Amino acid sequence: MATQLVPYNTAMKLGSGFNSFTQTLCVDNAVVREPNNKGSGEVRQKQSEEEVPQSVIYKTSIIEKSTDVTDEMNINGAFNIKYDQLTADGSGKFINTNKIKESDVNIMVSVKVVNQIIYDHSLTKFNSITKFKDDSQKRLVDIYGDSFISGWQEGGEFLAVISIKAKNRDEAHNIAADARIAYTRNKSPAPESDKKEFMLDINAKFDKIKNDIAAENEVSVSVMWSGGGQHLKEQKKDWDFDTMKDVALMFPDLCARTPMRTHALLTRYTALRSFHETQAFDLPRYDKTGTYTNVLHEAYLDYKAILSTIQVLAFEVSEGKKALIENFRVQEAIDAAKVIADKWREARSENSTQEPTPGTGPESTEGSEVMVPGPEANLDTKNEKAPPLPKPKTCQSPGLDKAFPPTITGLEEARLKCRFNMTRIIEEIDNITVNPEIATDETRPSPYLSPFLFKLLLPLGVDLPAESTKVAQHGKAFLFNPQVCAEKLGVAKTTKENNGSE
Repeated sequence: MATQLVPYNTAMKLGSGFNSFTQTLCVDNAVVREPNNKGSGEVRQKQSEEEVPQSVIYKTSIIEKSTDVTDEMNINGAFNIKYDQLTADGSGKFINTNKIKESDVNIMVSVKVVNQIIYDHSLTKFNSITKFKDDSQKRLVDIYGDSFISGWQEGGEFLAVISIKAKNRDEAHNIAADARIAYTRNKSPAPESDKKEFMLDINAKFDKIKNDIAAENEVSVSVMWSGGGQHLKEQKKDWDFDTMKDVALMFPDLCARTPMRTHALLTRYTALRSFHETQAFDLPRYDKTGTYTNVLHEAYLDYKAILSTIQVLAFEVSEGKKALIENFRVQEAIDAAKVIADKWREARSENSTQEPTPGTGPESTEGSEVMVPGPEANLDTKNEKAPPLPKPKTCQSPGLDKAFPPTITGLEEARLKCRFNMTRIIEEIDNITVNPEIATDETRPSPYLSPFLFKLLLPLGVDLPAESTKVAQHGKAFLFNPQVCAEKLGVAKTTKENNGSE
């Protein structure tokens, strides 16, 4: 049966249970060796001391969203949503997701090196817990997960991201286009007549473009690696694109000398004969949850960026640097939010008229939240079945059908609503963990308002002329007339649209 890779961390042990959806460790010794099996069962690739067979993947690409980075690192969106981390080894935040969203272009350089794979074939006995107080489906999934750790992958990984944001917003498009060409250009053949001179000329031009981009714009660099040792580059050398490229080219040789465990191998319990013999519980299947999880992940990151924007805007308004006006497109967002609220009410009324279908497995519990029995319950999983799961629980309406007022109070209300929407996304991940069928339920309404509509409901911040003193600055903000500013901007906008139509 096919195995799955997840990022390695030092808390992992062979035979431990694992949830492949949330990428979290579960009970230890979930799978053990048979009593008569004395060998370790570990299978290693034989390696020569002089040469190490390797599998290497090298890639330089333009990324459009933060999930491109998590996909490259084999990190599930559910893990990032629940724990707000982009690394699974406890090393902290690798990259600022808001920085990727705000930048005009993001370049990723990645190298994956596999030296050997270690697989323990002796782990064949499912080690079920015979008695515990709560044997509901939710509790069983929390305890066992859906897979167990069956091996390791050794080698190394190098990942670097360069984010470029134009200081001059009018030139943002041109700068992004130049960066795409300079950092990811194809190796076109040079003319045979003056090949050396041609290559020197073309390389000099691209080097000048990269130097100009780095000198005149905001550039953020994020680098992480595992394996390969410490001396990837000279200590006094900066992490620029050329340095990343040089490190990426020599990284496989460094990993041959200094490898590390990079990933754990997961095997589903259904691959074990002993699991089917015990009939412990029904395993959740997460193979159809990927698309929905990515949608939730993107929405969560969008709301996270909006929350940061609200915080900055509120500070600038309180300091008198900006004033608030109503968004010109707010009516469009209000109409769309009302349509969504009406559809949610229709879906709720339809669900309320349907009779619950009895069932004991997760197949009949789409979208439900499992009720956990109290401490008085003491069931034997070998003799008694888990209690039937309740009727699916319909998610709550986003409840936003009006714009936030252009005041500090309105921003505080928006921040509260933003946090509630993020919480609903986290709760939806918890629901999918127990009932993956939610991801394919076409009748289930969205538990959160679209972050793009939410953003249109927010007031806009306009810059105020700078004054010499803080008192004068606050006086300028106090005398600011939002209606006059809105009319001026509206006229400018209308004139621009008319000119474009002509």
